[in-house]
Amino acid sequence: MMNRVLSRFHFLLRPVTAALGLVVTGGLLAQTPDPAPLAVARAGFLRLIMADSQTLTEQYERALAKIEQELAEASDYEEARLVQQRRTELKALYLTSDTAMAQSLPSPLLPAQARFIGSTEARGDLISGWRTNNSGVEWSNLRLSPGKYYLELEANLVELPSLPGTLVPGRSRPQDSAVFDFYEVTLLPGAAENRRSFEVKLSQDETTFGQLKIGPVNFTRSPVTLRLMASSGYPGNLLRLRNLRLVPVTEEVPTITSPAPRGPSLDDLKKSMNEALTEVQKPILESYLDSLRLMGAENAALKDAADAEAKRLLKLMENSRGQTTGPLRILGNNGGLNGFEDLDGARFVADAGNRGDRFMIEHEGRKQSIRLLWLLCAPLDAGDEAASRAFSRHFGLGESDVTPLGRTAQEFTAGYLDGKELRVLLRPGRDKDGTANALVFLPEIGLFQNVLVDQGLAAVIAPKDRRGMMENGLFDSLLDREKAAKRQDPPPGAWGLSVSSPK
Repeated sequence: MMNRVLSRFHFLLRPVTAALGLVVTGGLLAQTPDPAPLAVARAGFLRLIMADSQTLTEQYERALAKIEQELAEASDYEEARLVQQRRTELKALYLTSDTAMAQSLPSPLLPAQARFIGSTEARGDLISGWRTNNSGVEWSNLRLSPGKYYLELEANLVELPSLPGTLVPGRSRPQDSAVFDFYEVTLLPGAAENRRSFEVKLSQDETTFGQLKIGPVNFTRSPVTLRLMASSGYPGNLLRLRNLRLVPVTEEVPTITSPAPRGPSLDDLKKSMNEALTEVQKPILESYLDSLRLMGAENAALKDAADAEAKRLLKLMENSRGQTTGPLRILGNNGGLNGFEDLDGARFVADAGNRGDRFMIEHEGRKQSIRLLWLLCAPLDAGDEAASRAFSRHFGLGESDVTPLGRTAQEFTAGYLDGKELRVLLRPGRDKDGTANALVFLPEIGLFQNVLVDQGLAAVIAPKDRRGMMENGLFDSLLDREKAAKRQDPPPGAWGLSVSSPK
Protein backbone atom coordinates (compact mmCIF):
# COMPACT_ATOMS: atom_id res chain seq x y z
CA MET A 1 0.00 0.00 0.00
CA MET A 2 2.73 2.41 0.99
CA ASN A 3 4.72 1.69 -2.16
CA ARG A 4 1.63 2.44 -4.29
CA VAL A 5 1.15 5.81 -2.53
CA LEU A 6 4.80 6.77 -3.02
CA SER A 7 4.81 5.62 -6.64
CA ARG A 8 1.69 7.68 -7.35
CA PHE A 9 3.31 10.73 -5.77
CA HIS A 10 6.46 10.23 -7.85
CA PHE A 11 4.29 9.93 -10.99
CA LEU A 12 2.52 13.24 -10.17
CA LEU A 13 5.83 15.04 -9.68
CA ARG A 14 7.27 13.91 -13.03
CA PRO A 15 5.46 16.47 -15.30
CA VAL A 16 6.18 19.31 -12.88
CA THR A 17 9.86 18.36 -12.91
CA ALA A 18 9.90 18.34 -16.69
CA ALA A 19 8.21 21.74 -16.80
CA LEU A 20 10.82 23.18 -14.48
CA GLY A 21 13.54 21.98 -16.82
CA LEU A 22 15.59 20.66 -13.90
CA VAL A 23 17.69 17.50 -13.69
CA VAL A 24 18.28 15.71 -10.39
CA THR A 25 21.86 14.49 -10.23
CA GLY A 26 23.17 13.03 -7.00
CA GLY A 27 20.54 14.94 -5.00
CA LEU A 28 21.58 18.32 -6.54
CA LEU A 29 19.87 20.35 -9.25
CA ALA A 30 21.59 21.34 -12.49
CA GLN A 31 20.41 23.94 -15.01
CA THR A 32 21.73 24.77 -18.48
CA PRO A 33 22.71 28.48 -18.90
CA ASP A 34 20.40 30.43 -21.22
CA PRO A 35 20.64 33.74 -23.12
CA ALA A 36 19.46 36.76 -21.10
CA PRO A 37 15.93 37.06 -22.58
CA LEU A 38 15.26 33.34 -22.17
CA ALA A 39 16.76 33.34 -18.67
CA VAL A 40 14.40 36.16 -17.61
CA ALA A 41 11.35 34.39 -19.03
CA ARG A 42 12.35 31.04 -17.53
CA ALA A 43 13.02 32.57 -14.11
CA GLY A 44 9.54 34.07 -14.04
CA PHE A 45 8.03 30.74 -15.10
CA LEU A 46 9.97 28.85 -12.44
CA ARG A 47 8.88 31.20 -9.69
CA LEU A 48 5.23 30.94 -10.70
CA ILE A 49 5.38 27.14 -10.66
CA MET A 50 7.17 27.07 -7.32
CA ALA A 51 4.69 29.49 -5.76
CA ASP A 52 1.69 27.48 -7.01
CA SER A 53 3.03 24.07 -5.99
CA GLN A 54 4.96 24.88 -2.81
CA THR A 55 1.99 24.69 -0.45
CA LEU A 56 0.88 21.29 -1.77
CA THR A 57 4.44 20.02 -1.61
CA GLU A 58 4.89 21.07 2.02
CA GLN A 59 1.58 19.42 2.99
CA TYR A 60 2.61 16.15 1.34
CA GLU A 61 6.05 16.26 2.97
CA ARG A 62 4.43 16.65 6.42
CA ALA A 63 2.11 13.70 5.66
CA LEU A 64 5.12 11.56 4.73
CA ALA A 65 6.85 12.56 7.98
CA LYS A 66 3.83 11.35 9.95
CA ILE A 67 3.72 8.05 8.03
CA GLU A 68 7.46 7.58 8.59
CA GLN A 69 6.98 8.02 12.34
CA GLU A 70 4.08 5.53 12.44
CA LEU A 71 6.10 2.92 10.51
CA ALA A 72 9.06 3.35 12.83
CA GLU A 73 6.83 2.92 15.89
CA ALA A 74 5.45 -0.26 14.30
CA SER A 75 9.07 -1.50 13.81
CA ASP A 76 8.63 -1.56 10.02
CA TYR A 77 12.05 0.06 9.52
CA GLU A 78 12.50 -0.94 5.87
CA GLU A 79 9.26 0.75 4.83
CA ALA A 80 10.11 3.77 7.05
CA ARG A 81 13.48 4.03 5.28
CA LEU A 82 11.73 4.14 1.89
CA VAL A 83 9.43 6.92 3.10
CA GLN A 84 12.42 8.83 4.44
CA GLN A 85 14.15 8.45 1.07
CA ARG A 86 11.11 9.90 -0.72
CA ARG A 87 11.07 12.85 1.69
CA THR A 88 14.73 13.51 0.90
CA GLU A 89 13.98 13.44 -2.83
CA LEU A 90 11.10 15.83 -2.30
CA LYS A 91 13.25 18.36 -0.44
CA ALA A 92 15.92 18.23 -3.16
CA LEU A 93 13.39 18.43 -5.98
CA TYR A 94 11.64 21.62 -4.89
CA LEU A 95 13.72 24.73 -4.43
CA THR A 96 13.61 26.58 -1.14
CA SER A 97 15.17 29.82 0.02
CA ASP A 98 17.93 27.80 1.69
CA THR A 99 19.27 26.18 -1.47
CA ALA A 100 22.04 27.66 -3.58
CA MET A 101 20.01 27.37 -6.74
CA ALA A 102 17.05 29.29 -5.37
CA GLN A 103 19.43 32.06 -4.40
CA SER A 104 20.89 32.16 -7.91
CA LEU A 105 17.54 32.55 -9.73
CA PRO A 106 17.06 36.07 -11.15
CA SER A 107 13.82 37.88 -10.40
CA PRO A 108 12.47 39.38 -13.64
CA LEU A 109 10.95 42.85 -13.61
CA LEU A 110 8.37 42.28 -16.34
CA PRO A 111 6.55 45.11 -18.18
CA ALA A 112 3.28 43.18 -17.83
CA GLN A 113 3.54 43.39 -14.02
CA ALA A 114 4.53 47.07 -13.87
CA ARG A 115 2.67 50.30 -13.23
CA PHE A 116 3.66 53.00 -15.71
CA ILE A 117 4.17 56.61 -14.61
CA GLY A 118 4.06 59.65 -16.90
CA SER A 119 4.62 58.93 -20.59
CA THR A 120 6.21 55.48 -20.24
CA GLU A 121 4.54 52.49 -21.91
CA ALA A 122 5.11 48.83 -22.74
CA ARG A 123 5.73 47.67 -26.30
CA GLY A 124 6.02 43.90 -26.10
CA ASP A 125 9.04 43.19 -23.90
CA LEU A 126 10.28 46.81 -24.25
CA ILE A 127 9.68 49.75 -21.91
CA SER A 128 9.70 52.99 -23.90
CA GLY A 129 8.11 56.45 -24.04
CA TRP A 130 10.49 58.32 -21.68
CA ARG A 131 9.43 61.68 -23.12
CA THR A 132 8.38 63.77 -20.12
CA ASN A 133 9.70 64.71 -16.69
CA ASN A 134 8.87 62.32 -13.84
CA SER A 135 8.33 59.35 -16.16
CA GLY A 136 8.94 55.98 -14.58
CA VAL A 137 7.97 52.38 -13.91
CA GLU A 138 6.97 50.75 -10.60
CA TRP A 139 6.78 47.10 -9.53
CA SER A 140 4.65 46.58 -6.41
CA ASN A 141 4.86 43.91 -3.71
CA LEU A 142 7.70 41.86 -5.20
CA ARG A 143 8.53 38.79 -3.11
CA LEU A 144 12.30 38.47 -2.84
CA SER A 145 14.53 36.42 -0.60
CA PRO A 146 16.46 38.83 1.67
CA GLY A 147 19.96 39.50 0.38
CA LYS A 148 22.00 41.52 -2.08
CA TYR A 149 20.98 41.92 -5.73
CA TYR A 150 22.24 43.57 -8.89
CA LEU A 151 19.83 45.30 -11.26
CA GLU A 152 20.68 44.09 -14.77
CA LEU A 153 19.07 45.36 -17.96
CA GLU A 154 19.60 46.09 -21.65
CA ALA A 155 19.19 49.64 -22.98
CA ASN A 156 19.09 51.39 -26.34
CA LEU A 157 19.28 55.19 -26.73
CA VAL A 158 19.26 56.84 -30.16
CA GLU A 159 18.44 60.30 -31.50
CA LEU A 160 15.12 60.97 -33.18
CA PRO A 161 15.52 62.56 -36.62
CA SER A 162 14.51 66.23 -36.90
CA LEU A 163 13.28 68.09 -39.96
CA PRO A 164 16.01 70.01 -41.87
CA GLY A 165 16.10 73.66 -40.87
CA THR A 166 13.90 73.15 -37.82
CA LEU A 167 15.08 74.82 -34.62
CA VAL A 168 14.61 72.33 -31.77
CA PRO A 169 14.11 74.11 -28.40
CA GLY A 170 15.68 73.25 -25.04
CA ARG A 171 15.20 69.74 -23.71
CA SER A 172 13.51 68.66 -26.95
CA ARG A 173 16.95 68.34 -28.47
CA PRO A 174 18.45 64.84 -28.57
CA GLN A 175 20.63 64.04 -25.54
CA ASP A 176 23.90 62.10 -25.46
CA SER A 177 22.89 60.18 -22.34
CA ALA A 178 19.93 59.45 -20.07
CA VAL A 179 20.12 59.38 -16.25
CA PHE A 180 17.94 57.09 -14.11
CA ASP A 181 17.26 56.53 -10.40
CA PHE A 182 16.39 53.04 -9.10
CA TYR A 183 15.11 52.81 -5.53
CA GLU A 184 12.82 51.11 -3.02
CA VAL A 185 9.54 52.95 -2.40
CA THR A 186 9.19 53.04 1.38
CA LEU A 187 9.81 55.31 4.36
CA LEU A 188 11.21 52.46 6.47
CA PRO A 189 14.83 52.72 7.71
CA GLY A 190 17.56 51.57 5.33
CA ALA A 191 15.67 52.29 2.10
CA ALA A 192 17.82 55.32 1.27
CA GLU A 193 20.87 53.07 1.12
CA ASN A 194 19.24 51.13 -1.74
CA ARG A 195 18.93 54.15 -4.05
CA ARG A 196 21.17 53.88 -7.12
CA SER A 197 21.70 56.29 -10.04
CA PHE A 198 22.99 55.16 -13.42
CA GLU A 199 23.48 56.48 -16.93
CA VAL A 200 22.54 55.12 -20.35
CA LYS A 201 24.92 56.22 -23.12
CA LEU A 202 24.01 56.86 -26.76
CA SER A 203 23.86 53.60 -28.77
CA GLN A 204 25.40 52.91 -32.19
CA ASP A 205 22.04 52.24 -33.84
CA GLU A 206 18.46 51.22 -33.06
CA THR A 207 19.30 47.50 -32.92
CA THR A 208 22.23 47.67 -30.49
CA PHE A 209 21.26 47.19 -26.83
CA GLY A 210 23.97 47.76 -24.24
CA GLN A 211 24.26 45.63 -21.09
CA LEU A 212 24.07 47.47 -17.74
CA LYS A 213 24.71 46.19 -14.22
CA ILE A 214 23.74 48.45 -11.29
CA GLY A 215 24.19 47.94 -7.59
CA PRO A 216 24.35 45.97 -5.49
CA VAL A 217 21.30 46.77 -3.36
CA ASN A 218 20.50 44.97 -0.11
CA PHE A 219 16.90 43.97 0.67
CA THR A 220 16.19 43.00 4.29
CA ARG A 221 12.44 42.54 4.00
CA SER A 222 9.81 41.13 1.66
CA PRO A 223 7.69 42.09 -0.18
CA VAL A 224 9.22 45.28 -1.65
CA THR A 225 8.02 47.95 -4.09
CA LEU A 226 10.65 49.18 -6.55
CA ARG A 227 10.62 52.18 -8.84
CA LEU A 228 12.73 53.21 -11.84
CA MET A 229 12.54 56.95 -12.68
CA ALA A 230 14.18 59.08 -15.37
CA SER A 231 15.82 62.24 -14.01
CA SER A 232 14.21 64.25 -16.84
CA GLY A 233 12.26 63.79 -20.06
CA TYR A 234 13.93 62.77 -23.33
CA PRO A 235 11.53 63.86 -26.11
CA GLY A 236 14.35 64.13 -28.66
CA ASN A 237 15.45 60.52 -28.21
CA LEU A 238 14.11 57.02 -28.64
CA LEU A 239 14.89 55.31 -25.33
CA ARG A 240 14.03 51.63 -24.79
CA LEU A 241 14.77 49.23 -21.91
CA ARG A 242 14.32 45.47 -21.83
CA ASN A 243 15.19 42.31 -19.86
CA LEU A 244 15.16 44.07 -16.47
CA ARG A 245 15.93 41.62 -13.67
CA LEU A 246 17.29 41.42 -10.13
CA VAL A 247 20.22 38.99 -9.99
CA PRO A 248 21.37 37.72 -6.56
CA VAL A 249 24.97 38.51 -5.68
CA THR A 250 27.13 35.40 -5.55
CA GLU A 251 30.33 35.36 -3.56
CA GLU A 252 33.40 34.66 -5.65
CA VAL A 253 36.44 32.88 -4.25
CA PRO A 254 39.43 35.24 -4.58
CA THR A 255 42.27 34.09 -6.80
CA ILE A 256 45.70 34.57 -5.24
CA THR A 257 48.51 35.17 -7.68
CA SER A 258 52.12 36.09 -7.19
CA PRO A 259 52.74 39.75 -7.94
CA ALA A 260 54.81 40.26 -11.05
CA PRO A 261 57.35 43.08 -11.40
CA ARG A 262 55.82 45.98 -13.26
CA GLY A 263 56.30 49.64 -14.04
CA PRO A 264 54.17 52.58 -12.84
CA SER A 265 50.40 52.02 -13.01
CA LEU A 266 48.05 54.20 -15.04
CA ASP A 267 46.82 55.86 -11.83
CA ASP A 268 50.40 56.66 -10.84
CA LEU A 269 51.06 58.23 -14.24
CA LYS A 270 47.85 60.29 -14.04
CA LYS A 271 48.75 61.50 -10.56
CA SER A 272 52.26 62.57 -11.56
CA MET A 273 50.91 64.30 -14.68
CA ASN A 274 48.30 66.22 -12.64
CA GLU A 275 50.95 67.29 -10.15
CA ALA A 276 53.20 68.52 -12.95
CA LEU A 277 50.31 70.37 -14.62
CA THR A 278 49.35 71.98 -11.31
CA GLU A 279 52.85 73.32 -10.83
CA VAL A 280 52.89 74.73 -14.36
CA GLN A 281 49.38 76.22 -14.14
CA LYS A 282 49.77 77.76 -10.70
CA PRO A 283 51.86 80.87 -11.55
CA ILE A 284 49.96 81.40 -14.82
CA LEU A 285 46.54 81.37 -13.14
CA GLU A 286 47.75 83.52 -10.24
CA SER A 287 49.15 86.13 -12.57
CA TYR A 288 46.05 86.19 -14.79
CA LEU A 289 43.61 86.41 -11.86
CA ASP A 290 45.66 89.21 -10.26
CA SER A 291 45.58 91.08 -13.56
CA LEU A 292 41.77 90.73 -13.73
CA ARG A 293 41.33 91.95 -10.16
CA LEU A 294 43.60 94.94 -10.75
CA MET A 295 41.86 95.77 -14.02
CA GLY A 296 38.40 95.75 -12.41
CA ALA A 297 39.58 97.80 -9.40
CA GLU A 298 41.38 100.51 -11.38
CA ASN A 299 38.94 100.96 -14.23
CA ALA A 300 35.19 100.87 -13.47
CA ALA A 301 34.39 100.73 -17.18
CA LEU A 302 36.29 97.44 -17.48
CA LYS A 303 34.91 95.85 -14.29
CA ASP A 304 32.04 94.05 -16.06
CA ALA A 305 34.37 92.74 -18.75
CA ALA A 306 36.85 91.52 -16.14
CA ASP A 307 34.07 89.79 -14.19
CA ALA A 308 32.81 88.14 -17.39
CA GLU A 309 36.32 86.89 -18.18
CA ALA A 310 36.65 85.44 -14.68
CA LYS A 311 33.25 83.79 -15.10
CA ARG A 312 34.35 82.30 -18.44
CA LEU A 313 37.52 80.94 -16.83
CA LEU A 314 35.51 79.34 -14.02
CA LYS A 315 33.11 77.72 -16.49
CA LEU A 316 35.99 76.25 -18.48
CA MET A 317 37.40 74.71 -15.34
CA GLU A 318 34.01 73.28 -14.34
CA ASN A 319 33.64 71.65 -17.75
CA SER A 320 37.16 70.15 -17.74
CA ARG A 321 36.23 66.47 -17.39
CA GLY A 322 38.39 64.65 -14.89
CA GLN A 323 40.44 67.79 -14.13
CA THR A 324 38.77 68.89 -10.89
CA THR A 325 41.80 68.07 -8.76
CA GLY A 326 43.93 70.62 -10.62
CA PRO A 327 42.34 74.02 -11.37
CA LEU A 328 39.82 73.96 -8.51
CA ARG A 329 42.53 73.25 -5.97
CA ILE A 330 44.55 76.18 -7.32
CA LEU A 331 41.54 78.47 -7.00
CA GLY A 332 40.81 77.27 -3.47
CA ASN A 333 44.38 77.77 -2.26
CA ASN A 334 45.47 80.87 -4.16
CA GLY A 335 42.86 83.57 -3.89
CA GLY A 336 40.12 82.42 -6.25
CA LEU A 337 37.92 81.22 -3.37
CA ASN A 338 39.59 82.87 -0.40
CA GLY A 339 39.44 81.07 2.91
CA PHE A 340 37.39 78.04 1.81
CA GLU A 341 38.32 74.75 3.47
CA ASP A 342 38.95 72.14 0.78
CA LEU A 343 37.58 68.62 1.48
CA ASP A 344 38.62 66.44 -1.46
CA GLY A 345 37.18 62.89 -1.52
CA ALA A 346 34.20 63.56 0.78
CA ARG A 347 31.18 61.23 0.79
CA PHE A 348 27.43 61.76 1.21
CA VAL A 349 26.10 60.20 4.45
CA ALA A 350 22.48 59.05 4.83
CA ASP A 351 20.90 60.84 7.79
CA ALA A 352 17.34 61.44 9.02
CA GLY A 353 17.94 65.21 9.02
CA ASN A 354 19.06 65.40 5.37
CA ARG A 355 17.16 67.68 2.99
CA GLY A 356 17.65 68.67 -0.63
CA ASP A 357 19.91 71.62 0.22
CA ARG A 358 21.27 70.44 3.57
CA PHE A 359 22.87 67.07 4.35
CA MET A 360 25.63 65.21 6.13
CA ILE A 361 29.03 64.42 4.59
CA GLU A 362 32.04 62.47 5.84
CA HIS A 363 35.68 63.28 5.13
CA GLU A 364 38.63 61.35 6.58
CA GLY A 365 36.43 59.90 9.34
CA ARG A 366 34.90 63.23 10.37
CA LYS A 367 31.21 63.96 9.77
CA GLN A 368 30.04 67.46 8.93
CA SER A 369 26.60 68.98 8.25
CA ILE A 370 26.65 71.31 5.22
CA ARG A 371 24.16 73.63 3.48
CA LEU A 372 24.45 74.32 -0.24
CA LEU A 373 25.54 77.93 -0.69
CA TRP A 374 22.98 80.31 -2.31
CA LEU A 375 20.19 77.69 -2.60
CA LEU A 376 16.87 77.07 -0.85
CA CYS A 377 14.91 73.82 -1.27
CA ALA A 378 11.37 73.33 -0.05
CA PRO A 379 11.25 72.31 3.65
CA LEU A 380 10.06 68.85 4.65
CA ASP A 381 7.86 70.16 7.45
CA ALA A 382 5.06 72.67 6.92
CA GLY A 383 5.93 74.00 10.37
CA ASP A 384 9.02 75.72 8.95
CA GLU A 385 6.89 78.72 7.99
CA ALA A 386 9.71 81.11 7.05
CA ALA A 387 11.29 78.71 4.57
CA SER A 388 7.87 77.66 3.21
CA ARG A 389 6.86 81.27 2.57
CA ALA A 390 10.19 82.12 0.92
CA PHE A 391 10.07 79.05 -1.35
CA SER A 392 6.40 79.44 -2.36
CA ARG A 393 6.91 83.19 -2.99
CA HIS A 394 9.97 82.53 -5.18
CA PHE A 395 8.15 80.03 -7.43
CA GLY A 396 4.60 81.34 -7.08
CA LEU A 397 3.25 78.14 -5.49
CA GLY A 398 0.33 77.19 -3.29
CA GLU A 399 0.95 75.94 0.25
CA SER A 400 0.02 72.33 -0.64
CA ASP A 401 2.81 72.12 -3.25
CA VAL A 402 5.72 72.98 -0.93
CA THR A 403 6.08 69.86 1.24
CA PRO A 404 5.90 67.30 -1.66
CA LEU A 405 8.62 69.29 -3.48
CA GLY A 406 10.71 69.14 -0.31
CA ARG A 407 10.50 65.34 -0.27
CA THR A 408 11.31 65.21 -3.99
CA ALA A 409 14.42 67.36 -3.48
CA GLN A 410 15.47 65.22 -0.50
CA GLU A 411 15.18 61.99 -2.52
CA PHE A 412 16.88 63.52 -5.57
CA THR A 413 19.93 64.75 -3.61
CA ALA A 414 20.30 61.41 -1.79
CA GLY A 415 20.04 59.40 -5.00
CA TYR A 416 22.34 61.68 -7.00
CA LEU A 417 25.17 61.99 -4.45
CA ASP A 418 25.09 58.53 -2.85
CA GLY A 419 28.24 56.57 -3.60
CA LYS A 420 30.00 59.42 -5.46
CA GLU A 421 33.27 61.06 -4.51
CA LEU A 422 32.66 64.74 -3.74
CA ARG A 423 34.82 67.85 -3.71
CA VAL A 424 33.42 70.10 -0.96
CA LEU A 425 34.60 73.69 -0.35
CA LEU A 426 33.47 74.92 3.09
CA ARG A 427 32.99 78.65 3.53
CA PRO A 428 34.40 80.10 6.79
CA GLY A 429 31.94 80.35 9.66
CA ARG A 430 29.27 78.01 11.03
CA ASP A 431 25.63 78.21 12.06
CA LYS A 432 24.71 77.75 15.72
CA ASP A 433 24.20 74.03 15.11
CA GLY A 434 27.59 73.69 13.38
CA THR A 435 26.29 73.61 9.79
CA ALA A 436 28.68 75.12 7.22
CA ASN A 437 27.81 76.75 3.88
CA ALA A 438 29.49 74.86 1.05
CA LEU A 439 30.10 74.48 -2.66
CA VAL A 440 29.86 70.84 -3.79
CA PHE A 441 31.57 69.61 -6.97
CA LEU A 442 31.34 66.19 -8.68
CA PRO A 443 33.76 64.67 -11.20
CA GLU A 444 32.43 64.84 -14.77
CA ILE A 445 29.53 67.06 -13.61
CA GLY A 446 30.86 70.20 -11.91
CA LEU A 447 28.92 72.25 -9.36
CA PHE A 448 26.04 70.25 -7.80
CA GLN A 449 24.09 73.46 -7.13
CA ASN A 450 23.68 73.71 -10.92
CA VAL A 451 21.99 70.30 -11.05
CA LEU A 452 19.31 71.18 -8.48
CA VAL A 453 18.59 74.50 -10.22
CA ASP A 454 18.33 72.77 -13.63
CA GLN A 455 15.74 70.36 -12.16
CA GLY A 456 13.65 73.19 -10.70
CA LEU A 457 14.10 71.83 -7.17
CA ALA A 458 15.90 74.80 -5.59
CA ALA A 459 15.51 78.57 -5.50
CA VAL A 460 18.59 80.76 -6.01
CA ILE A 461 18.82 83.13 -3.04
CA ALA A 462 20.88 86.31 -3.26
CA PRO A 463 23.75 86.25 -0.72
CA LYS A 464 24.22 89.00 1.84
CA ASP A 465 27.75 89.50 0.60
CA ARG A 466 29.81 88.10 -2.28
CA ARG A 467 33.46 87.74 -1.50
CA GLY A 468 35.59 87.99 -4.58
CA MET A 469 35.41 87.62 -8.31
CA MET A 470 35.10 83.83 -8.44
CA GLU A 471 32.13 83.73 -6.08
CA ASN A 472 30.47 86.46 -8.15
CA GLY A 473 31.01 84.38 -11.26
CA LEU A 474 29.56 81.23 -9.68
CA PHE A 475 26.48 83.05 -8.38
CA ASP A 476 25.83 84.81 -11.71
CA SER A 477 26.08 81.45 -13.46
CA LEU A 478 23.42 80.02 -11.10
CA LEU A 479 21.09 82.93 -11.87
CA ASP A 480 21.52 82.33 -15.60
CA ARG A 481 20.69 78.63 -15.19
CA GLU A 482 17.59 79.42 -13.15
CA LYS A 483 16.31 81.77 -15.86
CA ALA A 484 16.94 79.09 -18.49
CA ALA A 485 15.10 76.44 -16.43
CA LYS A 486 12.10 78.75 -16.00
CA ARG A 487 11.89 79.25 -19.78
CA GLN A 488 11.89 75.52 -20.60
CA ASP A 489 8.80 73.97 -22.17
CA PRO A 490 7.65 72.12 -20.18
CA PRO A 491 9.37 73.80 -17.21
CA PRO A 492 10.98 71.42 -14.68
CA GLY A 493 10.17 70.84 -11.02
CA ALA A 494 8.59 73.73 -9.13
CA TRP A 495 8.48 75.89 -12.26
CA GLY A 496 5.99 73.44 -13.76
CA LEU A 497 3.61 74.14 -10.84
CA SER A 498 4.22 77.87 -10.74
CA VAL A 499 1.31 80.12 -11.65
CA SER A 500 3.78 82.81 -12.79
CA SER A 501 5.86 80.53 -15.05
CA PRO A 502 5.58 81.40 -18.79
CA LYS A 503 3.34 78.89 -20.61
